[in-house]
Amino acid sequence: MPGRKPTLTPGDIARAFAGESPCDVPRILTTRQAAALCQVSVKTFYEWVAKGRLEGTFRRRGKHCLFWRDKVIDKLFNGGDWTP
Repeated sequence: MPGRKPTLTPGDIARAFAGESPCDVPRILTTRQAAALCQVSVKTFYEWVAKGRLEGTFRRRGKHCLFWRDKVIDKLFNGGDWTP
């Protein structure tokens, strides 16, 4: 349907990782792991963080960020449109 934005449910996200061992894709990710999961460079991922595109998906601990895997995926698929 044109104009209708598909949404990704929590069940869809859980099914995407079904059968994976917990070591393959942990629930809490480093910046490098989160960037690899999204198939973008670490630099691009840091730019997204700086622009607030991933707000609510991570916690800062000193100079490090830890990301919730499912929240990152939800934000990328279900979040608002990004302006350049």
